[in-house]
Amino acid sequence: MKIRIVKTPTNKFGVQVVTRHKKNFILHKQIGSAQNEEEKQKLISQAREYISTYDPQQNLFDQSETFSHLAEIEITKSQPLFLYRLLCSVYNDLGFSSFPDPVIKDLIVARVYQPVSKSEIVDILEDSFDCRYSLKTVYRHLKKAVENNLRDSFQTALINFAKNGLNDSLKLVFYDVTTLAFDSQAKVGLKDFGFSKDHRFHDVQIVVGLVVNREGFPLYFDVFNGKTFEGKTFIPVVEKIKKLLGSPDLTVIADAAMISRFNIEELDARNIGFIVGARLGNLPKKLQQNISQEVLGIDQKVTTVNYLNHRLVCQYLGSRAAKDRSDREKQIERAKLIVSSPSKIVRRFRFIEAVNGKYEINEKLVEKSRILEGIKGYLTNTVLDEQTIINRYHDLWRIEKSFRITKSDLEARPVFHQLDETIKAHLIIVFAGLAIARYLEIKTGLTIKKIIKIAKKVLTHKVTIVKTGESALIETKITDPILCGQVEKLRVLEYQMS
Repeated sequence: MKIRIVKTPTNKFGVQVVTRHKKNFILHKQIGSAQNEEEKQKLISQAREYISTYDPQQNLFDQSETFSHLAEIEITKSQPLFLYRLLCSVYNDLGFSSFPDPVIKDLIVARVYQPVSKSEIVDILEDSFDCRYSLKTVYRHLKKAVENNLRDSFQTALINFAKNGLNDSLKLVFYDVTTLAFDSQAKVGLKDFGFSKDHRFHDVQIVVGLVVNREGFPLYFDVFNGKTFEGKTFIPVVEKIKKLLGSPDLTVIADAAMISRFNIEELDARNIGFIVGARLGNLPKKLQQNISQEVLGIDQKVTTVNYLNHRLVCQYLGSRAAKDRSDREKQIERAKLIVSSPSKIVRRFRFIEAVNGKYEINEKLVEKSRILEGIKGYLTNTVLDEQTIINRYHDLWRIEKSFRITKSDLEARPVFHQLDETIKAHLIIVFAGLAIARYLEIKTGLTIKKIIKIAKKVLTHKVTIVKTGESALIETKITDPILCGQVEKLRVLEYQMS
C-alpha cells in the first residue's frame, strides 16, 4: 500500500491509500480532503497509520522493530534509497518514462546524485542503489538510445510537462549558449577550437545552446561544432523550438551576442517576437548622443528610439553608471601605463590604438564610453511596454543559473568522450538531470545541492539478527525538527509524484 495525493474538483488535496497494479491504482481507503498544508499533513499521518494496521505485507521500512541487545544485530548495508525513490518519481512525472529503458533512467538519477565518469557510475549504481550493470551494458544502452531519438523523446516530454504540469503557455522562452571544454587538443567531429566561455582556449570544445522557460525549466538543447559563432546558432534553434512548441505568438529573449541584421530579418520573416540586448557602442554616434541627452543621467530614466526599424528601449541606472565609470577609470590608468611601456603590449587593450607606429590613448573611444555610461539597450519587435521589456530581459539570469547547475552540480565539463555519438549521449543525460534538478528547485525553493544533502541523510539500513539470520530494512529516524520538516516536504513531493 502507498499514499496517493490528488486534486479534488473543489481544488482541495485528497489523500488516499492505494496499491498499484500495472498502470492502474486500486483504492483501499479515502482518508479525506484538506484545504491547507497542515490539514494535508494530518491526513498523511492517518494514512500511514492505516497502512501499518491493514497492510498484510511486512513494511520493509517499518522502524518499530526493536532489539534487546545491540550486540545481537549487524547493520550490513546503508543506502540512500529515499533519494533514489524521490529522483525516480520526478523522472517518471516529467514524462521520461515514455522512453522505457531502466538503464537510462538510472544513469540520469546517478548523474543528479553523484556526477562521475561512466566507469565510476557503474560502482555508484551498485553500491548506492543495488542497480547492477556492466560498463559494456551502459554504453550499449546509450548507443541504442541515441539511435532511437532519445533526445527528441525527452524534449517532447519536457515541453508537454511545462504546458500541463507547470501551466506555462510557452509563449515566452529564453535562449543562450555556453561552451564545454575537453581535456584534449584533438579536432575531431564536433570538437574544435573556439571562443571558450570557460577561458580554456588551449582545449577543443563544443557549443551548447539551451532554451528554458521563465522559471529556468529546460525545454530544448542543441549542440554545435566548437568553432561555431553563437549568433549563428540563434535562428536554427529558434526555428526548431517554435515548431516543437506550436506557438504562433512565440517571443524569444536572448543576450546581445545573438543580435545581427541577418538574425533580426530572419526573426521578422518567421513572425517570431524577440527581445535582445543591444550593443550601443555600435550605434551611429548621433544616435548615441541623442539617447544620452534623453536620459540626462536621471536614475531609471527610460527612452525609446527607432533602430533597424524596431524599438530600441534604453534605460539609465545610477548604479550601472558608477560601475561603468569605475571600470573605465581603471582601464584608462592601465592604458596609460602600457603606453608608457610599449614593450609590455602582448595583446589588445581597451582605449589603446596604434597611430603611425606608436601607441596612444584612444580618446574617441573614451568619449564614447563616457556618453554611454550607465545606459543599457534592449531591441524588440514586440508591442510590450518599456518596463516589461526590461524586466523580461533581466529574467535571463535564470538560464545562466541553469548553466551553472549543468557545469557545477552535474559536472558536465570537462568532457572526456571522443566520439560525437557518446558526446551527444552525455549531453542528453546532463540535460535530463538538469530538468530533474530545476523541477525540484522550483517546487521546494531549495538548491539541488541542498536537496541532495537533505535526502542523503535518510538512509535505508539492512539490519540482521546475528543468531537467527533474520533481517529487515529500516530507515534513518530524523529527530531534528527542522531537518525532519524538510524531509517530510520531500516525502510529500515523492507521494504526489508516485
